[in-house]
Amino acid sequence: MVGARTTELHHAMEVAEASNRAKSVFLASMSHEIRTPLNGVLGMAEALTDTALCAEQQEMTNTILESGGLLLSVLSDILDVSKIEAGELTIEQIPFDLVAHFNAAKQLYAMKAVKRNLQFDIKLAPSAGVWIKSDPVRLRQVVGNLVSNALKFTSEGKVCVRVDLERTTKGAFLKTSVRDTGIGIQQDKLRNLFQPFKQADDSITRNFGGSGLGLVISRQICRLMDGDLTVNSTFGEGSEFVASMKVDPAVRSIEPTPQEDDQAFRFMSSRQWRILVAEDNRTNRLVLERQLKDLELDLVLVSNGAEAVELATAQTFDLILMDINMPVLGGMEATARIRQWEKDTARAPSPILALTANAMTYQIAEYLNGGMDGHLSKPIKKSVLLRTLSDSLRSVTERGCIP
Repeated sequence: MVGARTTELHHAMEVAEASNRAKSVFLASMSHEIRTPLNGVLGMAEALTDTALCAEQQEMTNTILESGGLLLSVLSDILDVSKIEAGELTIEQIPFDLVAHFNAAKQLYAMKAVKRNLQFDIKLAPSAGVWIKSDPVRLRQVVGNLVSNALKFTSEGKVCVRVDLERTTKGAFLKTSVRDTGIGIQQDKLRNLFQPFKQADDSITRNFGGSGLGLVISRQICRLMDGDLTVNSTFGEGSEFVASMKVDPAVRSIEPTPQEDDQAFRFMSSRQWRILVAEDNRTNRLVLERQLKDLELDLVLVSNGAEAVELATAQTFDLILMDINMPVLGGMEATARIRQWEKDTARAPSPILALTANAMTYQIAEYLNGGMDGHLSKPIKKSVLLRTLSDSLRSVTERGCIP
């Protein structure tokens, strides 16, 4: 009897694991299929902003960028949920300045509040005027979700953010309170707030939109950081969400300069870098050409991995951008052949960056383990592209791999 139950339990676990694997594969595939055309949409729209536009055209272009950004945000939320369920969501430990972090965020949120005729304020307690070691991207994601919700559900009044650093016997906890004077939440609806794809009320989706994933992800991020996300709300009067995250104290480090992007551009302009791009999608090739048109680069474009291998083993390139899913020969196979040729000929390895719409954690790890030096996830912003290229080329130059 016990043996039969053990067998049944083992079978049920295998079925559940197979289901999770199938879901992960499906989500990874859908992410790729959506990100590829979205790269063309956002890339060309961003390129349009660098041209002479009238006010009406500028407004339409901004709308495209904003709508595309929202679509990308929903896609990222879905992938984050998948990563959380698979235990793949990682938390970085990076030192950063809390004051600078929230001051930068304040400018963005304040602009959104002005559009809705709302008061907005961020106040940091004296205890929060420090450097901490945590994950600034995930912190920005959590606070961004809470502030965006507060602004969305508040038609008049204000949204206030309060930041405090509490030191306890269990360690230091960053506590961020987001309070609004919005529509509030009925007590019997609170249980749905942290359920995937659910809103407190079905009418919310109709009236305000949203996937219902932001709060789910935010709570899970807080719990991964040994904290939590709680809510107090009075229907018709407003809500307060409090996010707590365990953090470590950090020694003040060198702050990134506001001219970081300009420095990347200047470095990229310092010589005519020779870059090989393997990309089968014509639109994505056009986007890259537009994004890099202001630089005097020797840009060589091919449409599959076999052509990339042929050129990389016959000519010299400072850097290679390699798409992953291509006809004839894929990016991983092409990279393996190039690395083997470099080894056989005692050539210094050229930096190879994955240029991909695949964005799952295990996929990126696979590319790095397969011989690539980094990755760029589509859709790619021009500033991110330039900075990544600059960092990669600067690194190999300092090592003396590029003459």
